[in-house]
Amino acid sequence: MTAHKPADVIRPADLIREEADLLAAGLELQQQGMELLLAEMRALAAMLPGEDPHLPTDAEVEAGFDNMPV
Repeated sequence: MTAHKPADVIRPADLIREEADLLAAGLELQQQGMELLLAEMRALAAMLPGEDPHLPTDAEVEAGFDNMPV
């Protein structure tokens, strides 16, 4: 006669899966917080006097280096 497993036995794989789900949720919350911080930083930078909100394009940056002596 074989012994039957109780229905409430927790397997190690289940514990690892639950821990991975918690880590994924934590990383998602951190990502949302960082996105909010970036939005706030960009809004603040747009309000600072003397700051040009226009970022130069790659072509404009390269044009500044074209007149350098060889």
